[in-house]
Amino acid sequence: MLFISLSGIPTQNSSRYEINNHTNSLRPEFVTGLTEAEGSFSITKHKDNRAKFGMSIGLRFKITMLSNGTDLLLKVQSYFGFGTISLNKNGSVDFLVKDLSNLLKIKEHFIKYPLRGTKYLDFLDFLSVMDMFEKKINRREVIFKSILNISEGMNSYRKDFSGLPLKHTLKNNSKYIPINGHYVSGFIAGDGCLYLRTKSNFGSMGIQISQHLNNYILIREIADYFKLGLKVSPHGKASIQITIGGKKLWKDVIYSHFLTYPLHGTKEVHFAKLQKIALYLDSGVHLIREGRALVFNPEAKKYILDI
Repeated sequence: MLFISLSGIPTQNSSRYEINNHTNSLRPEFVTGLTEAEGSFSITKHKDNRAKFGMSIGLRFKITMLSNGTDLLLKVQSYFGFGTISLNKNGSVDFLVKDLSNLLKIKEHFIKYPLRGTKYLDFLDFLSVMDMFEKKINRREVIFKSILNISEGMNSYRKDFSGLPLKHTLKNNSKYIPINGHYVSGFIAGDGCLYLRTKSNFGSMGIQISQHLNNYILIREIADYFKLGLKVSPHGKASIQITIGGKKLWKDVIYSHFLTYPLHGTKEVHFAKLQKIALYLDSGVHLIREGRALVFNPEAKKYILDI
């Protein structure tokens, strides 16, 4: 166990802020949650005069993050035991799987640990095309055209969401699979924001999770997972978000969740820093007396911002 302590903070309460020094290995549900946030299942198309129909097509599984997510993607690579890491010109980094034999193993993972949002619909389309490749019928013209048609309705091009809600996300369905805490942490590692307020309500900390409006059902499910009666709020023209914040919720909900279902990657570092701040604020050493009132010491604010 790793204990974060600061000079002047009472040590008898340290156990409630204990942070696990977890193994580097990823849980499968975490990988699925991260994929839900940052992954994609695609049909690749490239003009090729040597190809039968003037175009070569293939399959690709990808997880994309900013360059500071490289270490996390290396963990994903280690989890699967295959795949390549590719740095892009725009500063992002990809974990890529393209060959069919390994994509079949990707298929096995997501069947056993299924996605829960709109990306599951892309996965189903991906599987239908994979089946065509396995049967080696993709060189037939009618099948080739069918694959192109499928590709034009996937990912950001998708307009058909009639497959939602998914049976395994419905509590009254026999195929229901409860949402898993490691999945939630994986999703937050990709698409969540751990924040510290530095203006109004200085020192307040929490989590914000945002998604496109099409994933309302998924965001509602994550909100319900925390059992706090959270509201799903509009965020921009086509986005929604949930927020979990405040001193009490940080102690009682957020910290407890990540202690049991750890983060990985840069969000893990952010969480450790915020937990250090939580320790500091809980000690009360950041307050000074002005008359009868206790106020925030300006030097304490600087200390927090420097963490």
